[in-house]
Amino acid sequence: MEDLRSDSSLKSSPSSSAPNCRSLPYRGSYVWAMLWVSIHYAGIIASITCLIIYLIEPGMLVAKTLAVCLGFTAVTWAIAFFKRRAAFCPLCRGTPLINTGALVHDRAVRIWPFNQGVTAGLSILANQKFCCMYCGTSYDLLKSRPARKEMSEMDNL
Repeated sequence: MEDLRSDSSLKSSPSSSAPNCRSLPYRGSYVWAMLWVSIHYAGIIASITCLIIYLIEPGMLVAKTLAVCLGFTAVTWAIAFFKRRAAFCPLCRGTPLINTGALVHDRAVRIWPFNQGVTAGLSILANQKFCCMYCGTSYDLLKSRPARKEMSEMDNL
């Protein structure tokens, strides 16, 4: 089947070069959300590792460690959930790190086994960029905001 997108829509895709990405005015909520998501992913990996060790060689110490890892994963999931919920898209005011069931934009990016929110989180962890699933706008966390003109320069105009 033929691709019906024009060349201009291909240039604005999130996988294209950085000049099409916008800067975030307030990155703090995204940084904290991704910190807690990273800690949560580490807890998931630790829980899976303990479960495999428990299945290979059951023991009381491994069972206690598995229980602690599962508790740690549950606590970090709750914290990461609320932190991701606090990160808003500056353009559409949606929550691009959590799926809310709203209709997603055509340019929203999704890695197959995950939803758009997890894909945006993994994109931020991997290359500091993400695409809002609700408005389709690409953002770059490392891109600095444009400098504001000084009042004296504006008075001269």
